[in-house]
Amino acid sequence: MPQILPIQELNFTGTSCMIWEITENEAFFAQIPDSWKMTLPPNQAHETKRLESLAARYCLWQIVQSQVGHEIELLKSSTNRPYLSNSDWQISISHSFPYVAAALSYKNNIGLDLEKKERNILKVAARFLSQSELAWSQNDDIKLLSAWTVKEAIYKAQHQAGLDFRKEIGFDLIDPIEKGFVQLAQERVDFELWQEEFPNFWISLALRT
Repeated sequence: MPQILPIQELNFTGTSCMIWEITENEAFFAQIPDSWKMTLPPNQAHETKRLESLAARYCLWQIVQSQVGHEIELLKSSTNRPYLSNSDWQISISHSFPYVAAALSYKNNIGLDLEKKERNILKVAARFLSQSELAWSQNDDIKLLSAWTVKEAIYKAQHQAGLDFRKEIGFDLIDPIEKGFVQLAQERVDFELWQEEFPNFWISLALRT
């Protein structure tokens, strides 16, 4: 049972996260409720994609059992975002095979992103970072990975399609990054951030404040 990070309460009240490295087959993770399986990619999807999606839901199911104490139905929005039905508990999942993660927060929107260190972020940096953020990163691989996962996590937590990553999603230019924001025409939305570096991947979590 290769849990990298067992269920852990973070420094945000009512927020928990779990990380897993997949070494098991699909049958192991199929312990989740049958209704939750309805939110998985279709059977014809790539085997690895379906397995990592199932494993992420397994982690989420473990957290829900531990923190909520009763079964909640998992549904999928029109944009394929999973959510808990008729509940104040907010969720987010992320996967980059063989690693998966899930997070649960009470009432506050939450976003989670996990990326392997082998990914080349530099070649796409100009598409998602502002000029000041590019200067801050100094083309450093870890800073770029940190920035990418932060913006992905904020995007997931905002629940708003079509945001411009370079112009509308930002973060405080400090290292490590602690706060981020979405800057809309009439509103600024702030987020607290949690980040962790592991030997093979980086993970960021954004919590709407």
